[in-house]
Amino acid sequence: MLGVENLTVKYGPQTALENASVRFEAGSFSAIIGPNGAGKSTLLKTLVGLLPDPEGAVRFDEGHSARSCISYVPQQQTLDWGFPVTVWDAAMMGRTGRLGWLRWPGRKDRQIVEDALKETGVFDLRTRHIGALSGGQRQRVLLARMLARQGHLLLLDEPLTGVDAATQETLMGLLRAQADRGRAVVMVTHDLEQARRWCDHLVLVNRRVIADGTPEQVYTTQNIEATFSTSFLGHTHAEA
Repeated sequence: MLGVENLTVKYGPQTALENASVRFEAGSFSAIIGPNGAGKSTLLKTLVGLLPDPEGAVRFDEGHSARSCISYVPQQQTLDWGFPVTVWDAAMMGRTGRLGWLRWPGRKDRQIVEDALKETGVFDLRTRHIGALSGGQRQRVLLARMLARQGHLLLLDEPLTGVDAATQETLMGLLRAQADRGRAVVMVTHDLEQARRWCDHLVLVNRRVIADGTPEQVYTTQNIEATFSTSFLGHTHAEA
């Protein structure tokens, strides 16, 4: 459904990601895993189109475009949770790209948002201000907005960060269900164990793609050491 070929991304003189090639298929649940500063979020942002002029190619299957098929969930801490909107309003923002300019949501849009809020378990919070939510509730709202978008490719940056274990299980179950319905689901995470349990495709990244394949193929001592060796040596700069 979507692939990158020989992708290299630089921030000034620093190379964040080098010569990366990987493909994400419809019906798969993929995890991009690596230490801080490894280029995980860089890879995801390149897929979304948030980084200008990367070297290499980002290719969608024929008949799709980035705008029409992507639903993107950024990291929670990058968003303004003081913005004066309700849970319902936040989820309805997922319909904006579908509606176009100067069009108001119709009955179908309202039903899609209602279904998304119910599926993520926050319909009863629909009138609450987003700033009053817990971390787990906020993540569910972001997922509801993503589902309301109705994209074929779901990209999530650290969806498990800042939520408790029970909410993590719920979120992973929701994402697994989306993949089982034929969508391509791609998430960035540090959680190796959750990724191995729920995902059928793992991509280990540390400035380059270390390994790419099924959990059984990828999850080896050699690959894990190659991926996280820089973190063991005190590599602590911020995520790129």
